[in-house]
Amino acid sequence: MKYAMIGMELRAEIGHIPPAELERRIRCHQQALNDLLRARVISGRTGLMFVSVGLGSFHGGEGRTLSVGNRAGRHFRTDGPFPETKEVVGGFDIIDFASREEAIEFGKVKNMHATHVEEIRPIGEFWWISHSSRLAEANLFMLGSVEGGRAPSDLSPEERKKIIRQHQAVGADYVTQRRMVDGKPGLWVGVRLSPPAEATTIRRDTGVPRLVDGPFDETREQLGGFNLVACDSIEEAIGWAEKLTPRDGDTVEVRPADGFWWVYHE
Repeated sequence: MKYAMIGMELRAEIGHIPPAELERRIRCHQQALNDLLRARVISGRTGLMFVSVGLGSFHGGEGRTLSVGNRAGRHFRTDGPFPETKEVVGGFDIIDFASREEAIEFGKVKNMHATHVEEIRPIGEFWWISHSSRLAEANLFMLGSVEGGRAPSDLSPEERKKIIRQHQAVGADYVTQRRMVDGKPGLWVGVRLSPPAEATTIRRDTGVPRLVDGPFDETREQLGGFNLVACDSIEEAIGWAEKLTPRDGDTVEVRPADGFWWVYHE
């Protein structure tokens, strides 16, 4: 089963971590993924090893973060991430694990500094569309769907299916526009997360990893899923985010991705 390993950082630290410390954290993360890959290749396990994405800071040109929403049928934009919490998403991995326990054990290895928080959530839906090897020519953005007011578990199965179909239709429109009309490199990764109640959070604030049931922060708004898309600019990404917010109350956070890599082993 696929799990989202969502790394949280202190809001005050984003964009202000000393370069040497940031490099150390990145290397620790990459080493954990390399060790996982090596162990799985040796054991003969196949499939999606991991998708790893690092997110950028909140402000500054194409690196800024915006939230796009729908209220009473009208779209709006606000600067900065949504919602206002002490901790925010710094990046994430998507990895196949045999069990929740295996995912948690790997999360403990990744959790290497006192302020880092790791939220582990099963993935309900996952789809991937890529049609070019020229992704280095495009900018990548995460479009995070924020669930507010009504919890995902409050939605009926029919409503959830309708949302998934609508998001998939937007993905199909994206592929048509980028590939067939514009002839540009494209990437559309869609992820729907399980309800927040199914999350497990790992903290290291006591010096050793400790487990907490539930999401990383008790807020009215929770991440319900996200898309990773290749676009020419943040304005193009915002355009696709608006297509993902057709319902009153929908909100999508648009953030640049600083790093992206994936490994699939057959």
